Amino acid sequence: MFQALFLKNQQFRTIAVSRAFQAFGATLFTYAFLVYAAELPHAKLAVSVISVVLALPSMLQFFFGAIAGRVTQRIQWILTTRLIEIAGYVVIAVVFATTTPGWLPLLIILPFLVLSDVISNVAGLVLQPLIKHLVVDEHLEAANGYMMAINNILAMVGGVIGVSLLALVHHNFTIFALLNGGFFLLSWVNLFIGRRQLLVTDRQFSDLVKPADTHLRAMMVAGFAVVKQDAMMVYIISMAGLVNLLGNAAQGLLQLSVLANKQMWHGGYGTTLALIDAGIGVGIVAGSSLFNGYLHKIKLPSLVNVVLMMMVINALAVLFLPRFGLLIVINFLLGFAMGKLNPKYGALVTRIVPEEHLTTVSGLLGTFEMIGVPLGQVVFLGIANIFSTTIAWYGIVGLGVILIGYSVKMMRRTATIN
Repeated sequence: MFQALFLKNQQFRTIAVSRAFQAFGATLFTYAFLVYAAELPHAKLAVSVISVVLALPSMLQFFFGAIAGRVTQRIQWILTTRLIEIAGYVVIAVVFATTTPGWLPLLIILPFLVLSDVISNVAGLVLQPLIKHLVVDEHLEAANGYMMAINNILAMVGGVIGVSLLALVHHNFTIFALLNGGFFLLSWVNLFIGRRQLLVTDRQFSDLVKPADTHLRAMMVAGFAVVKQDAMMVYIISMAGLVNLLGNAAQGLLQLSVLANKQMWHGGYGTTLALIDAGIGVGIVAGSSLFNGYLHKIKLPSLVNVVLMMMVINALAVLFLPRFGLLIVINFLLGFAMGKLNPKYGALVTRIVPEEHLTTVSGLLGTFEMIGVPLGQVVFLGIANIFSTTIAWYGIVGLGVILIGYSVKMMRRTATIN
């Protein structure tokens, strides 16, 4: 499958590599920005604000999907928006260069990061139907798995390299922002070089598949109709949303727990976060790349339960055994289960949704998957800031146990889902 997708399918390879450079650049700056926030007065609140604000675009996936469905010149759109992202990081570098460290530059830079996230989300949706057109059905799960593996490898390496580069430039965030923009430039260059065949394919695809209606409201209504008529889609939406709520709230709490407990540090604050995330990244890469074994054969609802159980175990470890090495192992196992779950989920959606509704429905699913993320972060990070991080972690454990019970109940109703 690797040979068919990457060695023989030049267009898929171009898209995958371009997206990977974008993921790498985004990861570089995310860790650097957390280090910046950790050095400010009221660091706990600053880290919490970054976590919550960067989660907000995830609520608009349905709107992004409807917008993506109206894009006709997909490759040209990606090339143009990538230049906008590069310009954004130049602006961020100027902000760092002309201001003193504090809350003001943090609040100025955050909107640019949100804009970059919005562009990235829409870009993924814009390319999704084109990828379906480029990859045969029997390779879709593998294509999703390999793209996830590549993105996570570079994102994982990006975290470690990011904090290392930041130390090498003596926490000069101006230089770092420009370096980060350079990786977005590499993403643009890669796509620009391979654009000719992609432009031809894009035109052919646009001629074959037209949106049922170009009006945004009509596209949204059509997307709802596609989802409502399929029991599998209803199950996927409900569980994906709840799992993401729990996982992203836990991720935000982990950032605060590491910040408050220097005994957990391995190097510095940013390095510790990067290495723990690298553990989950390695797990995702391993899970999404290896297409044999027990976890590959079990059904999607069972994989959901495995992921939930690992999240609960992770929370208990932070509460009772906050050891760096143990957290690495637990997050690796969590990532491995996620690496099995996500490609199966993505392939299922891509396979059962008609091409003319794929971008809209994908955006709808993304909205319901992520709509609880800001709420979960506001609630649990709010508890951590007002009361204590420990109380918030107990809340994560309790919610996780409830979700496992709910998932088991839903499994019995959707026993045919695989």
